[in-house]
Amino acid sequence: MLTRIAFRNIFRNRRRSAITLAVIVFGAVGLILFGGYKATTFNGLRESTIRRSGHLQLFGAGHSDIASQKPLEHGIESVETLRREVERDPRVRTTAAQITLMGLVSNGDKSETFLATAVEPEKDRAMQATRLESGSDLQSSDQDAVLLGRGLAASMNVKPGDYLTLMTTTSAGSLNAIDVRIAGTFATGVRELDDRAVRMTLPAAQELLQSTKVEKLLVFLHETSRTEEVRSALAGPNVEIRSWSELASFYHQVVLLYNGIFGFLGLLVCGVVVFSVANTIMMSILERTREVGTLVAIGTSRMRVWRMFFLEGLLTGVIGGVLGVVAGALIALLINRSNVMLPPPPGFTVGYPLHILLESRALVLVFAISLTTATASAILPALRASRMRIVDALGHI
Repeated sequence: MLTRIAFRNIFRNRRRSAITLAVIVFGAVGLILFGGYKATTFNGLRESTIRRSGHLQLFGAGHSDIASQKPLEHGIESVETLRREVERDPRVRTTAAQITLMGLVSNGDKSETFLATAVEPEKDRAMQATRLESGSDLQSSDQDAVLLGRGLAASMNVKPGDYLTLMTTTSAGSLNAIDVRIAGTFATGVRELDDRAVRMTLPAAQELLQSTKVEKLLVFLHETSRTEEVRSALAGPNVEIRSWSELASFYHQVVLLYNGIFGFLGLLVCGVVVFSVANTIMMSILERTREVGTLVAIGTSRMRVWRMFFLEGLLTGVIGGVLGVVAGALIALLINRSNVMLPPPPGFTVGYPLHILLESRALVLVFAISLTTATASAILPALRASRMRIVDALGHI
């Protein structure tokens, strides 16, 4: 009975109730859209990081020793033996050996510093860590071929088919150089990296460094959630293991930033909803002061009066939460189908599509926030209504 009365009282003043519900709906829609965008950003950035770094990276013992100055001083000696041991685990999808090195690249007239990644071409293509822009991709049979970052190729004024000289310090500490042919150019999307990036084959890097070792073995899993358990299984005295999370400082900075923004937005929405619903119920109480006095005068308990106004806030939260979740989901689906492109973020050269990830857990959370804030905002006004003095209430004009 009280629920029916409270429901009718909500729509006594339809304009005011509509404004209150609109505030709740807009707040819920804002939380759904930003929360979905945040989830999409986190997932995309996480998977992009994993494509480049793997779920786990295995290094030779002593790799983290800061006193080490020579390339591959603590590299992995028998990478194929280690690879076979790792790939026996059914949770492991594949592995890929890599070497990173720095040095100078020259075309005879100009020299630039470079940051090279030596890869296994077939494994590297499967990782989809780079986007080929011109020329052809690396082949295992072409040990003298390299790919240049778009910015580095432009700076050196070279194109596919041209030759360059790479020079660096070997594992023994001496200088060595090799001539390489440019197979193509690529882009990572990060301008600073494209201005220095080189990708080459493992044998070419080992020839340049005069070593048969590799720096690290990247491990890719079937499920990201199993990263830590696989890490524990692979731990041993002869290897150092780092997870993608330990290597992804940029990812964690983005997570902290977005969580802070989302938290502030949530508090802002909660505050607006609380004041809006509280104002609606207070205005309703002022308009119905004599009605409240009459109810108490004929024997209605003060607790029943409190429950009646409390239920109005609760029902307002339920209606507003349902409408907000439905509206937010529909708007998110509309945005996802509109193929809206966002401009490149700072440090990147390529834009990306706007996508809102809809998760049932997030929708339930938004509904719970709308319901809780609307209900909580009704407590004090309902308590004030239940404590009115009968004589003052009946004499109210």
